[in-house]
Amino acid sequence: MLAFGEVINKTAATPSKPYLFNVRDDAERLDKENSEVFHSVVANLLYIMKRTRPNFEPTVAFLSTRVSCSTVDDWNKLKRLLQFVKGTIIDKRIIGANGLNDVLTRVDAAYAETKHKKLNTS
Repeated sequence: MLAFGEVINKTAATPSKPYLFNVRDDAERLDKENSEVFHSVVANLLYIMKRTRPNFEPTVAFLSTRVSCSTVDDWNKLKRLLQFVKGTIIDKRIIGANGLNDVLTRVDAAYAETKHKKLNTS
């Protein structure tokens, strides 16, 4: 991930750790340059998540709330997400249907399976 500014060498099994939503008041704020990088990478991941990778939506949603006040802790959470993306880059999204009214989407059985019912508009 060149835009991130750091080489992502490792992979992660999950997009975030259990403390994703914890925010420390005394955490060091990112400098202006890293704050802009953080914002840009999160915006790119938001687009990717909405189009193809709903399995990391909670992580991206949280990081999106941190773009205006990002800290070193948030940077590490973003790095963890990028490690997960690196490790799952070849995963396939499977979309199927049981009928005209039931659409199934599967990304990874461990993270997401949703069932959408078509609304009757008549």
